[in-house]
Parts: sequence; C-alpha cells; structure tokens
Amino acid sequence: MNIIEKILENPADTDFDIEPLIHGSMKNKIPDLELSIDGFITPEQAGKLAVIKQHYDNLKARKSDLEKLILSLAKPYTEEINLILTVPSFKNTFSAIAVVSEIGADMDVFPTAKHLCSWAGLTPTNNESAGKKKSVRVSRAGGVYIKPPFWYSVLRL
Repeated sequence: MNIIEKILENPADTDFDIEPLIHGSMKNKIPDLELSIDGFITPEQAGKLAVIKQHYDNLKARKSDLEKLILSLAKPYTEEINLILTVPSFKNTFSAIAVVSEIGADMDVFPTAKHLCSWAGLTPTNNESAGKKKSVRVSRAGGVYIKPPFWYSVLRL
C-alpha cells in the first residue's frame, strides 16, 4: 500500500526509491517491484488507483467496526474465551470467540470430550467393512465454522 500511496502523490513520477516503502520478505524482490512500477501512469489509471485505495481503506474500517462489535457481543463470555486461550495453540481471541459461538458456553450437552469432537466433525470416519479399510479422513459432520479455528490451532503447534 505504501508504493501505491507514493505513486498517487505524483503519478507522473514513478522513478523513486522503493526500498524504504517495503518490508519483510518483499525486500528480496526489489528488482521485480521496480520493474513493475517502471512506466507511465495516465490520469485515468491514477484515478482508478485512488478509487481502489479508498475502497481498501473503507474495507479496513468496516473490518475494524465488525471486530469491535464482535468483541462487545463476546463480553458476556469472557471467562470461557479466556479459558480457551489457555490452550497453547489458541492465541487469537477471534478464534476462541468462534469456538464459543459455535459450541456454546454450556458443555453439559456433551457427556465427554469425544462427544464434542464427534459433533464438531473432528474425528476420523470409520469406513471398515468385511475386514477392508477404506481411506480414513476427518468426517464431514459438524459445521463449516467450527473446524477452521481448530485446524489453524493444530497447525500452530
């Protein structure tokens, strides 16, 4: 976004040092980035870039608004969310909120942890018939919203 902002400052000048505008792994790609911005930007293209940047900024603001709303709605479940965050791989508050919103705060509906895992579709299927085992994969049971927080937490281990 820094490069786009620099281009929008003066669309006629695309010959500037981009190194201070980039960070992280992009520093290895400086020649490719310089090649990509080398050229002439018409006023129409600059206008389109400005509209795209405004749209991006608007989306970021809406995301921030939604995150604030989610955090305010999750306040009554702070204790449960904090308990989930004690699990070593759960570091994201929004992942913990997703788990609480899908499962609920009342764990009495699940007699054991196995029942919860089965309900969430996190257990392997058992496809065995006449002594032949078919491929084993995680079942398709459970909601599409409950699995991602668990999978991402497993990948962080």
